[in-house]
Amino acid sequence: MPDLKPLFCMISSDFKFQIFNFSEIDSTNSYALDLVKTNIVKEGTVFYSKYQLKGKGQQGNVWDSEQGKNLLFSLLLKPRVKVENQFLISQCIALGLKYYLDSLAVGQVEVKWPNDILVNRQKIAGILIENSIEGSLITNSVVGIGFNTNQIEFEPYSRKATSLKLLKGEEFNLNLELSQILIYLKKVFEDYQMYGANYIKTHYLESLYGFHKPIPLEDEKGQFKGKIADVLNSGILRVWRNGKLSSYDLKQLKFIS
Repeated sequence: MPDLKPLFCMISSDFKFQIFNFSEIDSTNSYALDLVKTNIVKEGTVFYSKYQLKGKGQQGNVWDSEQGKNLLFSLLLKPRVKVENQFLISQCIALGLKYYLDSLAVGQVEVKWPNDILVNRQKIAGILIENSIEGSLITNSVVGIGFNTNQIEFEPYSRKATSLKLLKGEEFNLNLELSQILIYLKKVFEDYQMYGANYIKTHYLESLYGFHKPIPLEDEKGQFKGKIADVLNSGILRVWRNGKLSSYDLKQLKFIS
């Protein structure tokens, strides 16, 4: 039975997106976070830029993108989720991106913990969520998304990158694809309201790279073949390592491939 007791109310029935476009900006996440402090922006506000001078990636990394080639945007949510349940926000966002990609029939779409979206094991998108906390609740979440769309050449990273253009062999209209992604994100929020947190988590785990399947990993003890067993609401990853369950936070586990 799905858990119908909501951990938070992420989106209301009259929720509407309001999009602000920029030709160039330091970081859409930084801009959104500054505006959140003024209390003048509503839930559903989207900040979209054709280029970011200081684009943010996860864990202090930089999100590198060719000017005018990719989708770079931040979405403001007001989830009022308990801090210990914060990873549910990431699960909803990741599922929305996966469903959007599934609609394009681009290949095998997977979510890689904690914040990447893969197509055929190549990275196509990344998620960065920055929260404002009051007491035990997250009152504002700025969800930054970098989505490789029309770029065809990438710097060599540990995981090869891909894009919609490389996968489909055609140019995509950035404004149209942004609108489509937002539609799928909203659908996941509505699924959460209707079916509950367990429903979202079940579908998230089914989409997770390495869930119940052996994959090469590395921790402080060295490399091993592990199977992901679970992701806790806090975001902690649970992995079967040599027959024992181990727990990992960010930066404690490396995916070899």
